[in-house]
Amino acid sequence: MIRRTIATAALVVAAAGITAAPAAADSLGCTATYTITTVWGGSQSHGALAQVTVLNSGSSAIKGWRVSLRYTDGTVVTQVGGAVPLPVIGLPGFYAFGNESYNGDIPMGGSTTFGLMTSGGGGGRAPSVTCTPA
Repeated sequence: MIRRTIATAALVVAAAGITAAPAAADSLGCTATYTITTVWGGSQSHGALAQVTVLNSGSSAIKGWRVSLRYTDGTVVTQVGGAVPLPVIGLPGFYAFGNESYNGDIPMGGSTTFGLMTSGGGGGRAPSVTCTPA
């Protein structure tokens, strides 16, 4: 009797077109924004401080991140705080940074920041910025 009831229930569900959908996978994602916070000497070509904010834009926590920057105006990064410089070979104006051990874990909707000191350039434009979860 129990087997017939289970079989009948399965036929009813199948006939109704009801299927079990797999659970949606959590997505990993991050975005980065670049903000010039201080300019000295009257122009950015003398030097500037910038802050990069890394935001977890995915649906689950991330365990690390990588941010890439591309300056097109000759700006040079001279110092960084709160991130680890990563190697970029043969590409002028390109920089890459990874998280430090203390700021790689970012909960869903959370963020962290790191700072840069720059010189040269002076176009006053923020570089193109990309973020990739590690």
